[in-house]
Amino acid sequence: MKWLRDRPALALFIIAPLFGELFSGSTPLDEYMDPLVFVILGMLYGCGAILARELTVRWNRGWLGLLLLGFAYGIYEEGLVVRSFFDPNWMDLGVLGIYGRVLGVNWVWALHLTLFHGVVSILASVAFVELLYPARRGEPWVTSRRWWWANWIALLAVWPIGMLLNPYAAPIIWIGLSWLAIFLLIGLARIAPRIDRASRRKAPPRPIWFFLLALGGAFLHFVLVYIGAEEGIYPFPVAMWLVALADLLFLWVILGWRGSRIPWDERHRMALIVGVLGFFLLFPLLLGPESPVMYVSNPLFFLAMGWSYRRIQRRVATDAAPSTQAVSHV
Repeated sequence: MKWLRDRPALALFIIAPLFGELFSGSTPLDEYMDPLVFVILGMLYGCGAILARELTVRWNRGWLGLLLLGFAYGIYEEGLVVRSFFDPNWMDLGVLGIYGRVLGVNWVWALHLTLFHGVVSILASVAFVELLYPARRGEPWVTSRRWWWANWIALLAVWPIGMLLNPYAAPIIWIGLSWLAIFLLIGLARIAPRIDRASRRKAPPRPIWFFLLALGGAFLHFVLVYIGAEEGIYPFPVAMWLVALADLLFLWVILGWRGSRIPWDERHRMALIVGVLGFFLLFPLLLGPESPVMYVSNPLFFLAMGWSYRRIQRRVATDAAPSTQAVSHV
């Protein structure tokens, strides 16, 4: 689409709610196409992802800083805008409205959604759009002061809208602590070290292993979140520790693959994105989606992600061809 060619920020505005709401199944396609829903989700996810990415670039932080900002965004959306951290009757909670609820907080859900938004809504969305615009990966995308503040205003304007749509009266102490957690995470993101240096051990695995790791990691995360709640196998603090440890384990494996003699390329990043999103697109179909539209939309979305991977794969091969030819002539 020509009108998106030089507008990576606009692309991110569109992609972030696609990943966070549509691909995850939180909002089925028929609801997502409502113009009002589309605009509100863009103001929330789109502006949130744009600001997280711009702050990361301006502060010269790496993926860790972006992930911390993603966690801050998750607390803002779920704790302050829709208040699902505190509302026991929130529509998506299910058994997590009871399991893990102590002192007016849905603790397992809060951890689950904070991690989800950090990884999917922010990190995966930004990484995907940067793959679409590789030449502009390290530069700011919002250079106008007017648009910079417009994103902030739009993001903050969703807060009162959310309170109107879900007027749940969360305890003021938890609202204050949510703001405190957001500011602490922003502060940590500001000073987070860049973890970009690779060791000199061996080449990374093939992209298919990155895809399988991401797919398996998402699956295990959800199993650990819900099996304790639905089967009563362990109390909720154990569930929270298991989820945190499992996610850290997958991060450790990924970083181990990153620290290699030959660095990752765009195929490995895209394989991770397709693996995480593939779980959300395909697994619900096995359980029976809430909307019949998803039987058609989700496979199409997954094919679109596969098509995007193929395009990136061809681009990597094209970029590598000149260097290979140059070596063969030496």
